[in-house]
Amino acid sequence: MSKHLEKATLRRFHYILLIVLGLGWAFDATCAGLISTTTPLIRSEWNLSAAQMGVLLSCWLIGMLLGGITIGYLADKIGRKGAAIIALLLYSIPTALASLSETPSQLGLLRLIAGIGSSGYMVVASTLLSEYIPARYRGRFVAFLESTWAFGWLLAVYLGRVIAPTYGWRQVFTTAALALIALPPMAYFVPESLRYLWEKGREDEINKVITRFGLTIADVEIAGRREEVRKIGIEELFSRRYRKRTAMLWIHWFCIVLAYWGIFLWLPNILYERGLSLVKTLNYTILITLAQIPGYWSGAILIDKIGRKPILTLYMTLAGVGSILFAMAKSDVEVLIWGGMISFFNLGAWGATYAYTPELYPTRIRGTGAGTANSIGRIGGIIGPYLVGALLDITKGNVYPIFLTFMIVHLISAIAIATLGIETKGKTLEEISE
Repeated sequence: MSKHLEKATLRRFHYILLIVLGLGWAFDATCAGLISTTTPLIRSEWNLSAAQMGVLLSCWLIGMLLGGITIGYLADKIGRKGAAIIALLLYSIPTALASLSETPSQLGLLRLIAGIGSSGYMVVASTLLSEYIPARYRGRFVAFLESTWAFGWLLAVYLGRVIAPTYGWRQVFTTAALALIALPPMAYFVPESLRYLWEKGREDEINKVITRFGLTIADVEIAGRREEVRKIGIEELFSRRYRKRTAMLWIHWFCIVLAYWGIFLWLPNILYERGLSLVKTLNYTILITLAQIPGYWSGAILIDKIGRKPILTLYMTLAGVGSILFAMAKSDVEVLIWGGMISFFNLGAWGATYAYTPELYPTRIRGTGAGTANSIGRIGGIIGPYLVGALLDITKGNVYPIFLTFMIVHLISAIAIATLGIETKGKTLEEISE
């Protein structure tokens, strides 16, 4: 089965799969980013300190910690498609309901629940796409899938820019219901993973998927299971074969998640504290966020040309350089330039990360392995927003120690990838897992 999937030529099906999964990914980013654009208004309404706001921002990441593990495991039990749909409902509905929050605790709880769906969706969608795309295109496709995050985050900033100054933060949160638009095309156009079905021995369903979607392996005779189904266990992540990969992924995920959420959840507030108006703050945030798009696309183009390991090492290093330059920025122009540099290279590294992670484990534990790495990263994500808030209170708004920390975190990730990572470019998933 796997050799046919890897030798398949790209067809209309693969592009539709990318678009539909990308739509859900973009709305995931929108739901995550709505609070960033409304942070000054929420702090004002409830009279929150920076540290208190940091705790509130971290609630989404606590949910992501739980979601990566639980929904990744669920994807290995009930299938990728069903888990993806559950995750979409989890990240969208609670976010919309957060508009009704009467206390910070209520808002935090709903954001926590939504965070479970957020990381769960990303784990499952990247795994499902990687299991359908041939090896020579896989990195590029998963990186393009991750690039839709930038468009979703831009939508969140735009909605905040248009709605928040006039109608307040609650009306911004109601727009999370737009994510339900992705549900019908996902139910109709996204099939279950053939690798998952093969691993489970569900041959009748394989034939139905092949026939309905007109895949290039339509003439393959399904003669039985490739191997005996094994019990899924997290302990396999620490077996001799996979423990080095697991260590590298956990370090990298911890660092990249801490840096991303620490920087971009607080970015509008940091700009606002520089004396900019709310409208100008959000305009600057849009400009810096726009740099994510070419960052993603550069990584997507290069990942299958020069490889996952060198791209991740280079991009994390340069994001670290951008962090220290941002810390030393004096003018608004310097803030835009170095903020854009962080945005370009950090998010370019994200695209490669989502392509690289599921490749490093076999089908039977791919969802669990990717989900666990994702969840370990969310520990960093929980720390990041709180750390920034606490340091802002301690330093009275001085961002130098904050972005010095982000430089160090980026460089630790680069070193871990360079020393512990393996190259997977051009290899089948089965070759990598051996």
